[in-house]
Amino acid sequence: MQEIHGKCSCGAAEFKFPADTLRAYQCHCSICRKATGSAFSTTVMVPENSFKWIHGEAMISSYSKERGYMVNFCTRYGSPVPNRFRGYPLFSVPAGSLDGSPEIRVVVQINLGSKAEWDKECLDGQQCQEMPDINQMLELLHLSH
Repeated sequence: MQEIHGKCSCGAAEFKFPADTLRAYQCHCSICRKATGSAFSTTVMVPENSFKWIHGEAMISSYSKERGYMVNFCTRYGSPVPNRFRGYPLFSVPAGSLDGSPEIRVVVQINLGSKAEWDKECLDGQQCQEMPDINQMLELLHLSH
């Protein structure tokens, strides 16, 4: 099993976890567009017991909405970093924070019903017009809770 490393854009917060296959989802909602500054977010889910902060956890702030959306970010430059996923024993890891170019398989597209008009179709994985049931999404990602 390979060890995956990642960090924020300035390197103040760094993390690692073991993984052979990385399965991700892409979210096209307006909140994710604003958080990432792009057409969608690409996120890998990692079991909590596999995830480890190497350093810089004190450099992280959080923002959350009532409906459950949460983003952690580096307080120095604002880049998104991993956060605990709702009430599940998982970390939500922004794929863009990973070092190198690990193989990531996108298995589900969510919130396609609210994607931007300029977000052109180039989609992998199962496609959902809205946020699917969390348990269904975790099943698609091959994660148990």
